[in-house]
Parts: sequence; structure tokens; C-alpha cells
Amino acid sequence: MRSTATYDRGQVVVVQVPLSNGTGTKSRPALIVSDRSFHDAIPDVIVCPISSQPRYYSKPGPGDCPIGQWRALKLRYASTVRVSKILAVDKRIISRKLGVLSRPDLADVAVALRTALQL
Repeated sequence: MRSTATYDRGQVVVVQVPLSNGTGTKSRPALIVSDRSFHDAIPDVIVCPISSQPRYYSKPGPGDCPIGQWRALKLRYASTVRVSKILAVDKRIISRKLGVLSRPDLADVAVALRTALQL
């Protein structure tokens, strides 16, 4: 069954990630980086996971974009978009929308994506 929900680039969503042992799922935030004109016709969206691990926020490496406005998204901890972990997920495993990344934070992610993908 195809998802009827619509998503836009820059939205932060909660993805139900399957556990590796197959016993269930775990909720994880992710940033939608694909454009609606691309993913509307397919069952997947392209996302970058968001991590609350302090090491990625305090000492970001290549492909890590600390979120300056993480509180506005109602994230519990300072968090980082992990461009180095880009992936496609089925829209059906998105459980809810949290909000929209701020323009400055989204601009940082765009630069990191262009650098990583040499665009």
C-alpha cells in the first residue's frame, strides 16, 4: 500500500527503524533531503538520520551538521544531522512530522550534501 502522506525537503520526521534482531522498531528522527518533485512518484524518501550522540555535536566530523535550532524541533538533546549516513526509507515507516529545520541549519546540510556528493 502506497503512503498518501506528503513530505517536503527540510522536514524533520520520526522514522520507525527496525531493530537488527527483528524484535521490533525504534523511533529515530531524520531529515528529509529529497525534493517532493522527486519522491512523490516513488514509495521512498531520502533522509539523513539525526543523532543525539554528544560526540557528533561537540566535535563534528565530515558530514556532521550540528543543528543550531534543535529545541525548536522539540528534540530532547542537542543533535546533529548525519549527512554521512544518507539513506532511502519507505514513507510507510515515517510515524510523524516534528517540524522544519531552520534555514541556516538547512543551508549547512545543503553544503555538506554538495561536498559529499561532489555536486
